[in-house]
Amino acid sequence: MTYRKAKQQVTILNILLAMLLLFFINPVLADYNYDGSPYSDQLKEAKHSTVTGGVYIDGGHGLENAPYTQSFNVPGGTVEWARLYVGVWGGTNERPGTIDVTFNDIELETLTLEGKDDTNPDVYCSGSGVYWIGYNVTSNTTSGPLDAVVTTSGDIDGRVYGIVLVAVYEDLDGKEVEYWVNEGNPNLHKTNEEAVAEFPGTIKLDKFTVGRLTAVYLTGDKSNDYLYFNDETLCDGDNCDDIANSMNNLMTKFDIKTFDVIDYLAEDENKATFDRGNETSLHPVLAVLTLHTQEEGDSDLTVSNVAVPTLYAGISNTITATIENIGKDAAYSFQAALYVDDEVVSTASISSLTTEKTRDVDFNWKPDHDGEHVLWVYVDHKDNKIELNEINNKNLPMIVNVIDFTPPEITIDKPLDGEIVDSDTIAISGTVEDTNDDITVLVNGAKIDTSGTTWSSPVPLVYGYNKIIVSAIDGANNSATEFVLVKSLTRTKRGADSGNILPGLDNLDLIDDNVPGNNTSSPLTGPSVILSIVLLALASWFRRGAT
Repeated sequence: MTYRKAKQQVTILNILLAMLLLFFINPVLADYNYDGSPYSDQLKEAKHSTVTGGVYIDGGHGLENAPYTQSFNVPGGTVEWARLYVGVWGGTNERPGTIDVTFNDIELETLTLEGKDDTNPDVYCSGSGVYWIGYNVTSNTTSGPLDAVVTTSGDIDGRVYGIVLVAVYEDLDGKEVEYWVNEGNPNLHKTNEEAVAEFPGTIKLDKFTVGRLTAVYLTGDKSNDYLYFNDETLCDGDNCDDIANSMNNLMTKFDIKTFDVIDYLAEDENKATFDRGNETSLHPVLAVLTLHTQEEGDSDLTVSNVAVPTLYAGISNTITATIENIGKDAAYSFQAALYVDDEVVSTASISSLTTEKTRDVDFNWKPDHDGEHVLWVYVDHKDNKIELNEINNKNLPMIVNVIDFTPPEITIDKPLDGEIVDSDTIAISGTVEDTNDDITVLVNGAKIDTSGTTWSSPVPLVYGYNKIIVSAIDGANNSATEFVLVKSLTRTKRGADSGNILPGLDNLDLIDDNVPGNNTSSPLTGPSVILSIVLLALASWFRRGAT
């Protein structure tokens, strides 16, 4: 055998081996699969590392139409890694749609949701069009309040299950945290009962004092399902057999829950198991395990100051609170909450606060109406910390006044702008929303009755185009106006006498052959006929002259 021939055979053998490797290796792509993407029986690891600081996990708030807004409040520190997740209901795996996300005032890349044809590695689609979409937002994530806004379009349902942010941040005053982030979209149903999230690596059990597992589900209902950590049953309070219960509201179809797992940790091969139970279809989409080294001491957390700006209804207002630790030891991983009229409207997480130190935290509040409200800030509002003093965690309630500068929002549902009707009357209807309950609606200057946020009224029409003007004025004297143009093809005595046709226009000028349904034509009579004959004669004369 010649050297050249042997070299060719080696080359061919190498090519065959490479092809065999490609055949047997299963790349982790997010190709659509009814039973789950990228896997039907497990979530895939997105990140595993350690940080001196903390891991922020928050989101919600259940199935709603887009545009969908979720507010976050990232603790102070340097963000090292962050991923934003969005759940979308497609309603089908056959038709395409699109998703647009604005995060922290930055527009992210528009993604096409292609159902069973989807191959985008950041889009996990399974079942009948249940999407879980991930975005790398490390460079866009800053400490303090920020919003994510999602809009959808196309031939999909497009409602949003929820938005979740996972942000890993460095805090030099904090303690070491080891964390795992697992993501995916298994579809658990009758023939696909379980999925797992694995957390590989060896753990020194005596090193960590706190262990938390956060799980996110889509499409949960009131049927039984179970969550295990290393074969130990996890419970949400007293609830151990319906973890994905849509937050006790069947309409939300979204759950985000955190569990204490420190007592169930093993030295290696830790895992969470999602058991469908009797759920019709269940999608566990995120599992985050965090292990903390902090040791609790004699801390004492107080609210030393609350700075309230001028507050406006209908827009987001930032309220800053100063949290102080007047105890003997540092406090780690706690929350503060802004209460308005006995309800939590915003929360802020704090990774650490050493003794005799303060930290400012910002809360965002968007009042839905004006007037007086009672406001206060409560640190460690869930009473998770054992402190030297448990009764000094909030400031004295403050009475604040919210000003209304927001105009009403008017929507005209019917008729459509430019609609053509063969009638001398039409019913106009729509909705009006405002931060003020005292709203007056007028149609062409006449006050009409409203029922909640809806309104309707008959409107007389004249022959030709009619401008119908709808105005709304609230109790704070804010006003808004919308209008539609409607064309009537009906000649009536009222129309001839009233003179309500738009100024400067008559019925012939307004005929538009490009308007759907407009088949009206005007015959040429009188001077129009003579003018047409003259023009035709001139054209014929020019053609003869040209030849």
